[in-house]
Amino acid sequence: MQKLSQRHLRKISKLEGCIDELINKMRAAVKKDKTVADKFKEYHISLDDIDTVPVCFCDLEVSAKTKDKKIYLNKNMLSKENPFEFAIPYLAHELVHYLQQSTGKNLTKNKADDYLDKPTEMEAFQTQVEFKKENEDEGQAEEYVDKLLDYHNIGGRERKEKEQELLGE
Repeated sequence: MQKLSQRHLRKISKLEGCIDELINKMRAAVKKDKTVADKFKEYHISLDDIDTVPVCFCDLEVSAKTKDKKIYLNKNMLSKENPFEFAIPYLAHELVHYLQQSTGKNLTKNKADDYLDKPTEMEAFQTQVEFKKENEDEGQAEEYVDKLLDYHNIGGRERKEKEQELLGE
């Protein structure tokens, strides 16, 4: 195994500091969001818990996931033009899974075949879409929903129903 030089160690340390700063900035922003605050209130969990939820960027095959109350965001988000703006709606989504896992409400009897038919996922996506509406605009939220439904190959009448459900119409 090759040893890292002091220069490489300093670069890595500086990058980690920037990532920690980004994560803390994201935490502060979601704490100010009405949709996120309402979700925490609904689950009877203090909004200040956001400050202690483990969040990291790492290699993932998906955009983000929450496992054992730890949030993992795809490190490819860091290469976006504005990583903060790109990643923060995913943090809002994953915080819903954190709440579900913290309260045991992620244990569902509905073992839906389709990912978007799972109530836990639908709740998280609805929160993410509402976050996008509040912090970006309606058009960007609708565009995100279109891409999500395309990704899951949902068409026809089911697409219209899912679209309305996700957009809260």
